[in-house]
Amino acid sequence: VAFGRRGRLTRKDAEGLLNQAACLNLVSNAVVAWNTVYLDRVVQALRAEGVRVRDEDVARRSPARHQHVHVLGKHRFDDVPDPGRLRQLRGPA
Repeated sequence: VAFGRRGRLTRKDAEGLLNQAACLNLVSNAVVAWNTVYLDRVVQALRAEGVRVRDEDVARRSPARHQHVHVLGKHRFDDVPDPGRLRQLRGPA
């Protein structure tokens, strides 16, 4: 996750590299936190529908996946849920 740079550090000076690394770390941690919340919500929704979801399968899922994160292009921020609420889950693609 690095806007247009595919996660590569491009700064030449030590301070710039540290700053870039810290920013990438912050964004990566935000993605993991977001994924953790939504993975839990998906599991809860599946179980509420009567789908058997084994705890050991949940334990194998990694919140570090990021293929769904759109790092290039335009982003919309006008469809943001109220504070404390989450976006609706989507069905399988």
